[in-house]
Amino acid sequence: MRFKILILTLCLPLFFGSVSSQDQIEIPSWEMGWETDMDGTYTLEITDDNDIEDELLIYIDNQRMTELNIDLTIEWDSSDIPIEIDYPESVTVSSSTNETIPIKLKNENDYVFERSPNSTMVISITADESIFEQSTGSQEIDGDIAVPSVYDLTVSERSTGEKLYPGSSIEHNFLIENNGNSDDAIGDSQFTIRSCPHMKIEGMEELESQVITVNQVFETKLKVTASEAHPGRSCEVTLSVTSTGSKLTSSVNFEIEVYVAEDSSSGSSQTDTNENSNQEDNDGPDLVESGTLPFISLVEFLTVIFIVNLLYSRRN
Repeated sequence: MRFKILILTLCLPLFFGSVSSQDQIEIPSWEMGWETDMDGTYTLEITDDNDIEDELLIYIDNQRMTELNIDLTIEWDSSDIPIEIDYPESVTVSSSTNETIPIKLKNENDYVFERSPNSTMVISITADESIFEQSTGSQEIDGDIAVPSVYDLTVSERSTGEKLYPGSSIEHNFLIENNGNSDDAIGDSQFTIRSCPHMKIEGMEELESQVITVNQVFETKLKVTASEAHPGRSCEVTLSVTSTGSKLTSSVNFEIEVYVAEDSSSGSSQTDTNENSNQEDNDGPDLVESGTLPFISLVEFLTVIFIVNLLYSRRN
């Protein structure tokens, strides 16, 4: 009996130690994480039309021997972010399975132009485990997202209202507007003139390396000169600038009219000649009329005198 008691006394610590070690063994569970590389800030992809269209991937690793039911909820750090999110709200993950889940992001309303690439958006994903529609645990991950830099320089022109004559020059307004979401600069600038080899434009070379900030409208005046040999005609002009950010070229086409000056001295001489001619035509009849009236009156007077004398003779 004493021997049995001694054996039990020695074995009890071993039994309780074994039970304690079993309690420390972790029960198989599940884990959610990013499949997409979200270290730092993730920059969204855009289409050729500058629309946002991208996909993020998360994973749920079910280490249990039974399937796992997960309800997903995704939120932005601000409710006014108009990027549409398409994802499965409920996911069933089989036992001992690592499931990849896509999250699609899309916007076709030019939001990429409104958002600065330096301003990040935080997207939060919450996964709730549910058993018989009752939440039994949850996990959450988040990531920083930004839109890419978009460069969009547009050009336009505006006349100053001056008229261009051969041998003179005028100023013409040239405007460059930054409609992108990042500051940009002009890498190259040039002009072409069709059908008017005697016209030139000065000031385009001064635009190179000019920085245009977001929403800025940069305006400059170009000098347009027509040589003395320039004929009167409409000249087709094209002004172009190249963005250093996108390497794309933006152009504007318009016409500049070259007016031919009227010869004022020739016109004055012709006018004087016509006036003199008209005056001579008007004076001719007046002179004839003034000379004829006295002659007619004298004849009538002599005729009357003759008749009177004749009558007087007969009476005598």
